[in-house]
Amino acid sequence: MHYGLMRVIIGTLYQFLALIKRMIKIKSLTKKAAITALWVLCSGFLLAEDQKLSIETIDAKNISTNSKGNLLLRGDVYIKTNLLEFWSNEAVYNKSDQSFVLNGEVKVLSKKLSINSDALEANLANQTFLLEKSSLNLEGKAFGNAEEFKILASGNVELLNTSLNTCSESDPLWKISSKKIRIIKDSNNAIMEGVKLEIGSLPVFYIPFIRTAIGNQRLSGFLSPSLKQGKDGIDISLPYYLNLAPNFDLIFSPRLIEDRGEGIETKFRYLNYSSNGEISISGFKKDKKYLIETGGKGSRWSGSWTHRSEFNKKLFTEVQYEAVSDDLYFRDISNDLTGTTKKNILRKKVKIYWKGRGLSVGGFLQESESLTPFAFNDYKSSPTIFFNYSIPKEDLTFRMSSSFSRFKPNKSLYAFSGLSKIKRTLIQPSIEYKNYFKSSKINIAFGSDETKYKIDSNDFNQSSPWLSVAYKVQLEKVNKDRTNILNPQIKIIHVKNNQIDNLPNIDSRNKSQNFSNLFNRKWSSGPDKVLDRDRVILGMQHYSSSKISGFKNYFSLGQAFFLEDNNSSFSQNRAPIIGEFRSEFSNNLQVSTMIEINPSDHLINSGFFNLTYKPEENKLIEIRSSFRRDYEFEERISWEDRNQPSHFVELLSQWPITKNFSVFSKVMKDIEDNSSKDLLFGFQYSTCCLKVGIMKRKWEEEDLFAWKEKFQNPFFAISQGYNPTRNRDNIYIFLEFTELGRFGKELSDVVSSTRIQ
Repeated sequence: MHYGLMRVIIGTLYQFLALIKRMIKIKSLTKKAAITALWVLCSGFLLAEDQKLSIETIDAKNISTNSKGNLLLRGDVYIKTNLLEFWSNEAVYNKSDQSFVLNGEVKVLSKKLSINSDALEANLANQTFLLEKSSLNLEGKAFGNAEEFKILASGNVELLNTSLNTCSESDPLWKISSKKIRIIKDSNNAIMEGVKLEIGSLPVFYIPFIRTAIGNQRLSGFLSPSLKQGKDGIDISLPYYLNLAPNFDLIFSPRLIEDRGEGIETKFRYLNYSSNGEISISGFKKDKKYLIETGGKGSRWSGSWTHRSEFNKKLFTEVQYEAVSDDLYFRDISNDLTGTTKKNILRKKVKIYWKGRGLSVGGFLQESESLTPFAFNDYKSSPTIFFNYSIPKEDLTFRMSSSFSRFKPNKSLYAFSGLSKIKRTLIQPSIEYKNYFKSSKINIAFGSDETKYKIDSNDFNQSSPWLSVAYKVQLEKVNKDRTNILNPQIKIIHVKNNQIDNLPNIDSRNKSQNFSNLFNRKWSSGPDKVLDRDRVILGMQHYSSSKISGFKNYFSLGQAFFLEDNNSSFSQNRAPIIGEFRSEFSNNLQVSTMIEINPSDHLINSGFFNLTYKPEENKLIEIRSSFRRDYEFEERISWEDRNQPSHFVELLSQWPITKNFSVFSKVMKDIEDNSSKDLLFGFQYSTCCLKVGIMKRKWEEEDLFAWKEKFQNPFFAISQGYNPTRNRDNIYIFLEFTELGRFGKELSDVVSSTRIQ
């Protein structure tokens, strides 16, 4: 099996280099990276030259000599060398050939290693030691046995014909056998040659060479392989970790998916005094299954780059870039065990800004590319320039915010309307007054949002002067055990909006209605939409906690009342009542809920309920529920089915049946149509070092690209009754070893650099 893996590694390395050239076209960088990788790989074999091992102290209760001149030691025998310490009940020491034999409860100690044996034969001339019925312990984290070990004067230890595990010293469920293990004294790591993993007596895989850490230190070497069975057959990868420097590291992982082919994944992380970032690339040169389904012959890949720099604590740069070869990549290729990872949006943003005291100025390029063909609201900006300035003076603060942006429509309905270019200039001056009293505070602010649009060759101006007055009281009661805080508050908002009809909502989306958003002047995320109703908002918050029982309760209730009808889209004079409740009854039990009540019929418009009970690490019961009924208020849901009712209930559980055996399940049900949307269940057997289990999962997901088989575009497919829902049904087997990582786990969870974190 290992020859096949090595063939995959060699073959996919060439594919990886070709993929890098295709994406970034920097040949010299690839060449340097290859030279660096070879140097790091070879550096593991460079060890210090041997020096002579010498005895410093010999002690015992009884010391005598025999006819040959050998020392006979009995009772609490102690021999100390410059590198090791030995204890036993009896010993024979031959000074002429520098050898000794230890018998009876033999113990050997070094800085990293502890060995117990019935007998030991030592030859100090070649510094080798033969063991009989031995057991060894590596810093209390690994157990095993060895037939022979050799001590180098540098302090390094070589164990020959060794088996190790991190589970049990007496009855391990699994073990790693190695022809030779070299424990390096100063670098806190080990080199293993001829490594074979066995579960019981069954060999699982073989690796010719591994360099690994004994403690928490990260260093170059193979990581745990990833192995899983999915819809595309066996999926296996073998990651290799390169510790290039304390602030640089690289993971590359050859990967083989049975029905698709050979590929590779890589992740590079960096950190210096002013910047940090991560570059990830994964891809397949040829995808056999993709070729059959779509006819696509090219390579398939995905890449991302995140970066942040900070210069002199005032100048900052940020980069977020994601790219993919085709819209179907994340549907077909995933790293998670259950196939639930979804990625429907690619984000691209480059930002540079200067931030000083009261002043920030900068610009950015931004684009959100949707991988979903039914997305309507896709604009990209190129570029946006912003300027923010504030002047605080005693209780007054003057603010000026402004921005200039240019937008182009992507794949959206606006693209079909003939719009090609949009320019938007935004100026927002405001003045705020704050004053704090003994148990209350007042806040008065006024300003204006001035927006100018240039759509193709047409100019539009939109002006929204506003005024807000807020008053909040804090009533507090504290005794020896409990704390109670009550915060009644009132806010008055006046808005005069000269809004122009039919202007596009470029980056303005309605926010979810919660207690915090209820008191905001704007109920949307951008400047295009203005809530044009004068209103009074009443609210109350209550917080209580107990030092003895440890519980914490939070409750809030609020409602907005509209003062007059400004020809708004609102048909009611009162907004829905918003109520929120969160409670930590203990460290094991938490509850959170939110409801939105219609003021006209006093029925619940929408809400959610979450309950989590986790008494121990492997015990969990969680109930989630979300509800939305068919009602018309403000269009806060920008989807085609926004007026359709929904009611989902989800139950998650994990519970032990015996000490080592536990069951887990997940059920998600749509109450509206009485159907199951997601159902999984399984069992897990676990010990101190091993977890193994099986899981059955049946669920619904959306295949957003099958419309291509019969329709010209996705919008026409929807109009003809196209339903993207597909049923999925899979069985998964998973395996996990303590201190080795999880089979099927993402690479980012297997390895981390302590310096980078």
